[in-house]
Amino acid sequence: MLLVIEEMSKRKSTTFRLDERVIDAITKAAKLSNSSKNRYIETLFIKHCQGLGILPLDFEPLGETRGGDTTGKEED
Repeated sequence: MLLVIEEMSKRKSTTFRLDERVIDAITKAAKLSNSSKNRYIETLFIKHCQGLGILPLDFEPLGETRGGDTTGKEED
């Protein structure tokens, strides 16, 4: 029996300073897509990086990661 174990990727928090008009546009676009701003931006970046050949075409974003261990402990 072959058992494959993959380490779960995690999202990393970062900060960007953007023109308020761009933030407003992102908010509206995300709402029209029925998505959060974070998910909307992540999807745009993934598609852009796939187009540049930086990410493979079969790259999939992480699924829902909320609801897990929120104690702040890091695993080895």
